[in-house]
Amino acid sequence: MKRLLVILLSITFFAGCTTAPTAMTDRNEEYDFMAVKSYFIVGDKNLKNPMISDIDRSRFNEAISNEFNLRGLVSTDEKSADILINYFVVTKDKMKVTSSGHSGYYGTSSRYGRAYGYGYGVPNVNAKNYTQGTFVIDVIDAKTHKAVWRSTLVKPVKNYDSIEERKQAVTDLINTMFADLG
Repeated sequence: MKRLLVILLSITFFAGCTTAPTAMTDRNEEYDFMAVKSYFIVGDKNLKNPMISDIDRSRFNEAISNEFNLRGLVSTDEKSADILINYFVVTKDKMKVTSSGHSGYYGTSSRYGRAYGYGYGVPNVNAKNYTQGTFVIDVIDAKTHKAVWRSTLVKPVKNYDSIEERKQAVTDLINTMFADLG
């Protein structure tokens, strides 16, 4: 009973530690973001990453536009914009390996009935292949062409069951990344 209680408390603790991915941001503290009135989304035009489809580019652009429009900025052409918005995606194939069992224990039962004594758990190793995506957004001062703000978010790439889920995931990603823009 005591062992079961320890396991349940551990699961509860670790479940409380899992959170949604957070964006890492950096900014030029001397830049006057209050003076910004207009923007232009360059996107990944310079890189044209094959990992981003034209459909997803439209979703990213729409979500970024919505974010800036809510902040009172106006979309304009590249030459008259105060800031330019660049983004890109980097992916990496990863493997997560977990192991459980194969630890010594003093038990009061076994799989063959009640027994007392020392023993070893059966080792269990799981390997999961996944793709990790890193999405980066740069806000560039249009006059100096230097970055004044950057947000980076790293998380596993997920397949979505519907177009609505995919669109909501893009919106949530952009909202998370721009939360620290101020």
